[in-house]
Amino acid sequence: MFVAMLSLARRARWLLPTLLLAACASTTVDGTWTRPEVVGQRIDGAVMVVGVARDETVRRIYEDDMVAKLAARGVKASRSYEVVPGVLDREGDSQLLQAARGAGVRYLLSTAVIGQELEQAVYQDPWPYPGFVGYRGWYGAYWGMSWPARTEVRTYRVYIAQTALTRVDADRVEWTARTRTTAPTDVESETHAFVDVILGAMARDGLVAAAAK
Repeated sequence: MFVAMLSLARRARWLLPTLLLAACASTTVDGTWTRPEVVGQRIDGAVMVVGVARDETVRRIYEDDMVAKLAARGVKASRSYEVVPGVLDREGDSQLLQAARGAGVRYLLSTAVIGQELEQAVYQDPWPYPGFVGYRGWYGAYWGMSWPARTEVRTYRVYIAQTALTRVDADRVEWTARTRTTAPTDVESETHAFVDVILGAMARDGLVAAAAK
């Protein structure tokens, strides 16, 4: 199952050149699925974190942050780049699964971008009139929107990602989440925020403890 999921990521052309997703404000969870037999059960073994990225720096940022935040919630975790270093190629899926079994971990937690879309938003603002003050100053131009308006269309790129918790010994997906990230910008800060979104979803589904306050 894990091999099949990474093959899907390859068919999506490894769409992770800039980020494994983005800020809390720009990343939303479309939905999650948990295998019925493990609903509400906490992760009961060590986890190896995998960032499926063709950019090694992005991979390391993601895996470092996820491992640290899992540890803070009482989950023993390790970084896949420590056992399978370098950029993941077409053989990366089998290498990772073999490495996980050799390391004795029970789960793989992997994230990969599997698609992207373009979305548009339309904004209208009143044209400013030189010297015009109007009712209540700057706010006056918005009353009734009767003044000529400037229309602006903005296009955003949306990255669709899938995060999966895979049982290593059975090569079986136990939990998965689909997310959408709009217009990622700063790589490091947005990756940290994405990790928080994923862990929040896992906590809501009972897989990990809630974040300490």
